[in-house]
Amino acid sequence: MLESEKLIQIVQAWLGYIRLEELTQAEVERSSDIYSKVVDKGVQLVANKLLLDSEVFTQFQQQQQAAKRGNKNDVQMAVAFPQIYIINGKGKEQKLKYLPLFTIDISPIFKGNYRKTGWDLTEYEFQPVVVNLMRLYGLEEEQAESLIVASGIGKFLEDTFKGRFPTLRDFLELVDFPEGKYKTSRQPYLLRCDFTPYNALLKQDIQEIFKELQQPDSKAGWLTETHPAMQYICGQPQLPRDEVMFWGAFPDHAPDEFQASALKHAQENLLTAVCGPPGTGKTEVFLHLVAQEVVDRALRLVRGEEDANNLILFVGTNNSAIKKFQQRLTKNSPAQQFYLPGGNQTIIRKETLPKLQSTQDWLRQTEFNQESWEKAKLELLQAESQIQQLIEQDRLNTAQKVTDTERRSQLDLEIQLLNDDIAAKSSELQALTEQLSSLADYENFPLDAYQQIQEALSQAERELPKESDSITKRALNWLNATTDQRIFRRLALRINAAVLNTLASSHPFQTPLDHPSLTAAQASVNQKLDFSEQWQNLHQKVTEIQTQLAALNKELELKQAEHQQIQKQIDSYPQGDFYNLFYRDHHQLQVELFQRAWAFLLQEVLRRKDSVIRALETYGSVLTGDGGALLKLESHSDVIYRDLSLIFPVISSSLQSIRNMLPILQPNSVKLALVDEAGTTLIHQLFPLLVRSQRAVVAGDPQQIEPIINLCDDTIKQYLKTAFLDMGMGNEDYYRYAPTAKYTATAYHRAAGASGTESDLGNGIILSNHYRCTPPIIQFCSPNYPGGLQILSNYDQTATIKHLLAYHVEGSHLNHTNPEEIEAVETVIASLLKQGYDLGAADNSKTIGVMSPFSQQANALRYRLSNRWRNFSWDDIGTVHTFQGGEKAAIIFSPYQCHQEHSFWFLNRKPNLLNTAVSRAKELFVLVGNLRELELAGGETKRLVEHIRQHGEIRTLREP
Repeated sequence: MLESEKLIQIVQAWLGYIRLEELTQAEVERSSDIYSKVVDKGVQLVANKLLLDSEVFTQFQQQQQAAKRGNKNDVQMAVAFPQIYIINGKGKEQKLKYLPLFTIDISPIFKGNYRKTGWDLTEYEFQPVVVNLMRLYGLEEEQAESLIVASGIGKFLEDTFKGRFPTLRDFLELVDFPEGKYKTSRQPYLLRCDFTPYNALLKQDIQEIFKELQQPDSKAGWLTETHPAMQYICGQPQLPRDEVMFWGAFPDHAPDEFQASALKHAQENLLTAVCGPPGTGKTEVFLHLVAQEVVDRALRLVRGEEDANNLILFVGTNNSAIKKFQQRLTKNSPAQQFYLPGGNQTIIRKETLPKLQSTQDWLRQTEFNQESWEKAKLELLQAESQIQQLIEQDRLNTAQKVTDTERRSQLDLEIQLLNDDIAAKSSELQALTEQLSSLADYENFPLDAYQQIQEALSQAERELPKESDSITKRALNWLNATTDQRIFRRLALRINAAVLNTLASSHPFQTPLDHPSLTAAQASVNQKLDFSEQWQNLHQKVTEIQTQLAALNKELELKQAEHQQIQKQIDSYPQGDFYNLFYRDHHQLQVELFQRAWAFLLQEVLRRKDSVIRALETYGSVLTGDGGALLKLESHSDVIYRDLSLIFPVISSSLQSIRNMLPILQPNSVKLALVDEAGTTLIHQLFPLLVRSQRAVVAGDPQQIEPIINLCDDTIKQYLKTAFLDMGMGNEDYYRYAPTAKYTATAYHRAAGASGTESDLGNGIILSNHYRCTPPIIQFCSPNYPGGLQILSNYDQTATIKHLLAYHVEGSHLNHTNPEEIEAVETVIASLLKQGYDLGAADNSKTIGVMSPFSQQANALRYRLSNRWRNFSWDDIGTVHTFQGGEKAAIIFSPYQCHQEHSFWFLNRKPNLLNTAVSRAKELFVLVGNLRELELAGGETKRLVEHIRQHGEIRTLREP
């Protein structure tokens, strides 16, 4: 966790940046109250010295002393000259707005004594007001960024206004006044710089945080390692887990796998960073999160758990992002009361307070019905039960699938072993069968006959006289008249029947007639009997193996049948992991759960309408600045926000107006903060909201246009030194925490845990599916994102319509504008209107937007086009920055720069500018400019021209 001293230094650095914003504010309204913000009476400039009347000095010194006694910050005063102002309105509504070219901070003089001789202004800090120098004197963006500040105000005036001014008074007398409807006077004036409407509320919050941090042993609820505010400062986002369930979905599209990953992460983490390239569905993520919070609260209530605040605050730095969210939310919103718009005092007066009042009226007129409440509760529980059943079924399926898979693996092994046995037995059988076939003649061998013949032959052989016979044997043979002939005749008689049995076989036997033939016959018979025995043995083995093979094949067949059945069962389970499918396959059930949850909460509102009405009354009074209501909110905020969020779970506001909607900086008063366009949000602007929040989802695109910093490079260098290096912090701290480090330390970078190096975009969850622009348009932007974008937008590839066009215009420069480009843009618009495009359509279906990177060119386009087409809204013509977060059917881009001597650096230093410009177009992007010079400049401008040439068409203005 970050050390408290370091955190104090960071917050102090943020206050230092706000001070620079106050010194460089473009317009200062001359109020008529006792504490006027502009004072010119009693103020003189002599040479380099500021002279003040003693009354003027005393007035501001007393204000500063009063602020010190009230434990408030010092009154910040500056001097500016000459007087350039505009008058808006008439009568009582008339307002004078001064436009300082630079301011010199004279706040330190009021801490000392009055000097009749005055104060040398060259000794005090000064800051150029970049916006007014561009607006009034035509400085281009590159010139404004390179203004010289470090060398002192004299050098600054000489370089900026191209003249020699020995003293500041000489500058005041000699400087040319701007052209236009401006009131001017060659007089100095004082202006209070400690209150800027744009960031006054943000400043109050950060000052309050700073004072809280300075308290010894501060026990603020957000100063814990697990709070989103501290995770924002020093945390590292965790990777999302897959096995996470979320309940509820907003009507319309089911989340894709990337959006679901963000939704899952938000279930388990207090801070979630979402990188949302254009058209990838950041708004869908926000809407689903809203639905899930509503479902969570409703289910807690029906289960009898303690009720609690579930306030969801959607914020953005520009109105287009808030408007888009509001349109999407209310389009499919389940009830009129669901959403409460908020923001600045005008929105509060015109939208917030009337809606609070109409809701109170509705509550007073609508009666609570117990049966309706019970019915809504039952329907909610039924919807929950349906999803619970799916979860339980998945649990059972998962368990059974594990069992089935294990059995299948076991069967795979058993089948393999059986196949091995069958293969071995088959091989053995084949070898035996081959041997048996070589003895095939012995299959029907007359075995009995040959055995009789063998015995008879042996007997005959014994009976035949031999030289070796004994005397007795010989005597018997003589007495019995035993001769060879007689023995062979007896032999023939003995084996006659057996011989007859052999004649019909393939082994006929021929009876021997003499001793040699007897010997031969014996040998033959013995051999045949051996072969017959071999055949019998082989035949027995073959029969045994065949029996074994039959048994093995039967067993194999049974196991294969079982394997097939188990595989069929496994195939019947839902394919893929349940946690990767439920949000898509059961989206309609999730939507019904959300709708029934809100229906129940509405019934709960009616059941508790007395306390809800009290909360609405108190909150409405808080918004009007009622002191008593503020005290009540401070002491009973949990109850008030609980009942307010019961009927208005969603409130919107700009980041700068959060204190209007939540005037007390109370930790955890917001259940869920939804932050859009964080890539264009300065780091400090988000912090007070995170202090107020229990959880936050921060979405942005660091590859889109960066935040606007109206400070020159010299001022930024001074800020690095004074706010960071001189305070004991290092360069790495600057690039992680400084509002001016717009490429490394936006609110998105910080939420994503980026390290502060320019190439590190942190660990946000990237939404990679693009649904908005036609593919030829978004293909230009896709390489800017890791892995590219998966383009899923509807697109007819067979259509001959070109979605990328470029018109070559040589161009020229006149008063920091490019008249030829402006004329060409006008011609292109006239052509598009004939093709069915429109100006200012409410649904943006066929609307045209015109943009330029340079403010002077954008202003000239506004003037020219709005004069020709009165219904062409100024909001649809502007710089690229003004289109951030918006979209149009067709975008026409005027780059302004057209000369070879131009550096084109402003267009090419980062891909962000052209990435933003091109991705604002849904179906048609038109480039109007000097294509040759844009291509020669290299970088992104070259890539854009080449992309249009390859995927679109280069045309001349003569073509229809």
